[in-house]
Amino acid sequence: MELPKINLPPIQTKYKVVVAIGACVLLMGMYYDHAYKPHAKKIFGFEQDMLLLDDTIKVIRNMEYPNAKNLALVLQKIENKKNGTAAAIAVIENTMPRRAELSKILETITHLAYESGCEIKSLEPKDFTQKEAYNSMTLYLDINTRYANLLIFLESLKKILVFPESIQITTLERPNLAIRLNLSILAK
Repeated sequence: MELPKINLPPIQTKYKVVVAIGACVLLMGMYYDHAYKPHAKKIFGFEQDMLLLDDTIKVIRNMEYPNAKNLALVLQKIENKKNGTAAAIAVIENTMPRRAELSKILETITHLAYESGCEIKSLEPKDFTQKEAYNSMTLYLDINTRYANLLIFLESLKKILVFPESIQITTLERPNLAIRLNLSILAK
């Protein structure tokens, strides 16, 4: 059984033009929404960041280098300052003890206490923690000493990389002091 043939009238040219224009408008709308808008937002954000950086450079140049007219000279001075700071950090990192040297540091602290006239009642290393760029060990130290000897001991601690976090001082009997020191030792 055959289906009857349907005779459709020919599509006129004006309808073809309307459909082509509609398809173009639809494609351009999709391009605008899905491609142009996100990129335009990124470009706007980058332009704002560039303006902020430009303003920051102007502020730095006016505050830190008011007489410098040339931007390249200002950038060179900033680069020199950065290199100097990096060199200072490298020197400090090289002077920091290694983790294997912590027992030697404890021995040094004991020796410094003895030399300054401090009587060590207890010395307890605790809480060894790893930080981002270094390690830290908390050290509890109970000593019995005179105030003048305590100052000598604290001054001698400056020679090694020990940073006092807290110092608790209690008086037991005159003229000696019982001192509880909480020290942090930094190491690589």
